[in-house]
Amino acid sequence: MSLIALTDATLAFGHKMLLDHANFQLEERERVCLVGRNGTGKSTLLNVVRGAVLPDEGSIWRRDTLRIAHLEQDVPEDLSATVYQTVAGGLPELGKVLADYHDASHSIVDGDEAALQRLAALQQRIDTLGGWNFSQRVEEVLSRLALPPDVIVSAC
Repeated sequence: MSLIALTDATLAFGHKMLLDHANFQLEERERVCLVGRNGTGKSTLLNVVRGAVLPDEGSIWRRDTLRIAHLEQDVPEDLSATVYQTVAGGLPELGKVLADYHDASHSIVDGDEAALQRLAALQQRIDTLGGWNFSQRVEEVLSRLALPPDVIVSAC
């Protein structure tokens, strides 16, 4: 069963045709890779698929329950979050709690009872949200991409 179907889509910017009667369909559990030179329409196709840009002609259908996440190609220059915070931020409330826990666990000083209580409260919130599996997913993403978790994104 299809997740997305793009039918006979055209899209041009000025005189440059980026989608010329394009057809695209994505099925459940299917993986795709877009390969091509710069300026050939890869990002434009993804923008149409996610609904950020409408085609000039043709149609796009998305399954009602489909959620599409998007990561910008360029890192905002003013992003002052760590790599861990940024990756965890993809998980709305839970991501913030996981990032806070990560930061708090790295700033514990012996004898700092307030810091230990804060860490315990964060741990309880993660338990309540069922977040330890997500924490492992964040760590896995960082590991697979060899990303340094505590580096500020804008410094990468």
